[in-house]
Amino acid sequence: MTEKELEKKKHIVRRSYDEAKKVVVKGNMFMLAIGLLIGASFGAVVTSLANDVIMAAIAKAFHVQGVENIVVNGIYIGKFLGALIQFIIVALFIFLALLLVYLIKNTIEYVKARKQKIEPEPIPEPTIEELTLAELKKLNENFKKFMPKEITKEHSEK
Repeated sequence: MTEKELEKKKHIVRRSYDEAKKVVVKGNMFMLAIGLLIGASFGAVVTSLANDVIMAAIAKAFHVQGVENIVVNGIYIGKFLGALIQFIIVALFIFLALLLVYLIKNTIEYVKARKQKIEPEPIPEPTIEELTLAELKKLNENFKKFMPKEITKEHSEK
Protein backbone atom coordinates (compact mmCIF):
# COMPACT_ATOMS: atom_id res chain seq x y z
CA MET A 1 0.00 0.00 0.00
CA THR A 2 1.38 3.40 -0.97
CA GLU A 3 1.25 6.61 1.05
CA LYS A 4 -1.26 8.03 -1.44
CA GLU A 5 -3.62 5.04 -1.05
CA LEU A 6 -3.38 5.25 2.74
CA GLU A 7 -4.13 8.97 2.63
CA LYS A 8 -7.30 8.29 0.58
CA LYS A 9 -8.50 5.73 3.13
CA LYS A 10 -7.81 8.19 5.96
CA HIS A 11 -10.86 10.36 5.27
CA ILE A 12 -13.32 7.88 6.76
CA VAL A 13 -16.27 10.17 7.47
CA ARG A 14 -16.11 11.85 4.07
CA ARG A 15 -15.90 8.50 2.24
CA SER A 16 -18.77 7.11 4.31
CA TYR A 17 -20.92 10.14 3.51
CA ASP A 18 -20.09 9.88 -0.21
CA GLU A 19 -20.90 6.15 -0.34
CA ALA A 20 -24.20 6.58 1.52
CA LYS A 21 -25.11 9.40 -0.85
CA LYS A 22 -24.23 7.22 -3.88
CA VAL A 23 -26.60 4.49 -2.67
CA VAL A 24 -29.46 6.96 -2.38
CA VAL A 25 -28.73 8.55 -5.76
CA LYS A 26 -27.92 5.29 -7.57
CA GLY A 27 -30.97 3.46 -6.22
CA ASN A 28 -29.28 0.23 -5.13
CA MET A 29 -32.28 -2.09 -4.70
CA PHE A 30 -30.83 -4.22 -1.90
CA MET A 31 -29.93 -1.22 0.21
CA LEU A 32 -33.25 0.43 -0.52
CA ALA A 33 -35.04 -2.75 0.60
CA ILE A 34 -33.13 -2.67 3.87
CA GLY A 35 -34.08 0.97 4.26
CA LEU A 36 -37.72 0.14 3.59
CA LEU A 37 -37.71 -2.52 6.30
CA ILE A 38 -36.09 -0.17 8.79
CA GLY A 39 -38.56 2.55 7.88
CA ALA A 40 -41.53 0.22 8.26
CA SER A 41 -40.34 -1.08 11.62
CA PHE A 42 -40.03 2.42 13.01
CA GLY A 43 -43.21 3.64 11.32
CA ALA A 44 -45.20 3.94 14.53
CA VAL A 45 -42.47 5.99 16.19
CA VAL A 46 -42.13 8.27 13.19
CA THR A 47 -45.90 8.69 12.88
CA SER A 48 -46.18 9.62 16.53
CA LEU A 49 -43.26 12.05 16.28
CA ALA A 50 -44.71 13.70 13.18
CA ASN A 51 -48.35 13.85 14.29
CA ASP A 52 -48.09 14.30 18.05
CA VAL A 53 -45.00 16.48 18.35
CA ILE A 54 -44.21 18.33 15.12
CA MET A 55 -47.75 18.72 13.80
CA ALA A 56 -48.98 19.80 17.24
CA ALA A 57 -46.36 22.55 17.24
CA ILE A 58 -47.43 23.64 13.75
CA ALA A 59 -51.10 23.66 14.80
CA LYS A 60 -50.23 25.79 17.81
CA ALA A 61 -48.26 28.20 15.59
CA PHE A 62 -51.24 28.61 13.22
CA HIS A 63 -53.72 28.84 16.14
CA VAL A 64 -55.86 25.97 14.87
CA GLN A 65 -57.41 23.06 16.74
CA GLY A 66 -55.74 20.36 14.62
CA VAL A 67 -53.44 20.36 11.64
CA GLU A 68 -56.09 18.60 9.58
CA ASN A 69 -58.04 21.86 9.83
CA ILE A 70 -55.37 23.96 8.07
CA VAL A 71 -56.95 25.23 4.85
CA VAL A 72 -55.27 27.33 2.16
CA ASN A 73 -57.62 28.71 -0.53
CA GLY A 74 -60.10 25.93 0.18
CA ILE A 75 -57.46 23.16 0.01
CA TYR A 76 -56.88 21.04 3.10
CA ILE A 77 -53.12 20.75 3.31
CA GLY A 78 -52.85 19.49 6.89
CA LYS A 79 -52.87 15.75 6.17
CA PHE A 80 -50.48 16.16 3.26
CA LEU A 81 -48.13 18.18 5.46
CA GLY A 82 -48.18 15.38 8.05
CA ALA A 83 -47.36 12.75 5.41
CA LEU A 84 -44.57 14.92 4.02
CA ILE A 85 -43.00 15.36 7.46
CA GLN A 86 -43.20 11.60 8.06
CA PHE A 87 -41.46 10.95 4.75
CA ILE A 88 -38.67 13.41 5.53
CA ILE A 89 -38.07 11.83 8.94
CA VAL A 90 -37.95 8.30 7.48
CA ALA A 91 -35.63 9.36 4.64
CA LEU A 92 -33.30 11.11 7.08
CA PHE A 93 -33.22 8.08 9.36
CA ILE A 94 -32.46 5.72 6.46
CA PHE A 95 -29.65 7.97 5.27
CA LEU A 96 -28.18 8.16 8.78
CA ALA A 97 -28.37 4.35 9.08
CA LEU A 98 -26.53 3.99 5.75
CA LEU A 99 -23.97 6.54 6.90
CA LEU A 100 -23.37 4.49 10.06
CA VAL A 101 -22.96 1.25 8.07
CA TYR A 102 -20.42 2.82 5.70
CA LEU A 103 -18.65 4.58 8.56
CA ILE A 104 -18.06 1.22 10.25
CA LYS A 105 -17.04 -0.42 6.95
CA ASN A 106 -14.57 2.32 6.02
CA THR A 107 -13.10 2.43 9.53
CA ILE A 108 -12.39 -1.30 9.36
CA GLU A 109 -10.80 -0.89 5.90
CA TYR A 110 -8.65 2.00 7.12
CA VAL A 111 -7.43 0.09 10.18
CA LYS A 112 -6.52 -2.90 7.97
CA ALA A 113 -4.76 -0.61 5.49
CA ARG A 114 -2.69 1.05 8.23
CA LYS A 115 -1.44 -2.36 9.38
CA GLN A 116 -0.09 -3.15 5.91
CA LYS A 117 3.46 -2.29 4.97
CA ILE A 118 3.70 0.99 3.10
CA GLU A 119 5.43 0.50 -0.23
CA PRO A 120 7.13 3.32 -2.13
CA GLU A 121 5.35 4.60 -5.19
CA PRO A 122 6.42 2.59 -8.25
CA ILE A 123 8.62 4.46 -10.69
CA PRO A 124 6.77 4.65 -14.00
CA GLU A 125 8.37 3.12 -17.06
CA PRO A 126 9.66 5.73 -19.52
CA THR A 127 7.40 6.33 -22.49
CA ILE A 128 8.46 5.70 -26.08
CA GLU A 129 8.85 9.45 -26.59
CA GLU A 130 11.15 9.72 -23.56
CA LEU A 131 13.26 6.77 -24.74
CA THR A 132 13.49 8.24 -28.24
CA LEU A 133 14.53 11.62 -26.85
CA ALA A 134 17.23 10.02 -24.67
CA GLU A 135 18.58 8.12 -27.70
CA LEU A 136 18.65 11.30 -29.78
CA LYS A 137 20.57 13.08 -27.02
CA LYS A 138 23.14 10.26 -26.97
CA LEU A 139 23.51 10.45 -30.75
CA ASN A 140 23.96 14.21 -30.55
CA GLU A 141 26.68 13.84 -27.91
CA ASN A 142 28.46 11.22 -30.04
CA PHE A 143 28.11 13.44 -33.08
CA LYS A 144 29.87 16.29 -31.27
CA LYS A 145 32.68 13.99 -30.06
CA PHE A 146 33.60 12.43 -33.39
CA MET A 147 32.96 15.22 -35.87
CA PRO A 148 35.69 17.72 -36.71
CA LYS A 149 35.37 21.01 -34.87
CA GLU A 150 34.93 23.02 -38.09
CA ILE A 151 31.82 21.06 -39.08
CA THR A 152 30.23 21.30 -35.65
CA LYS A 153 31.06 25.03 -35.55
CA GLU A 154 29.38 25.59 -38.95
CA HIS A 155 26.42 23.51 -37.87
CA SER A 156 25.88 25.52 -34.70
CA GLU A 157 26.13 28.90 -36.54
CA LYS A 158 23.33 28.03 -38.96
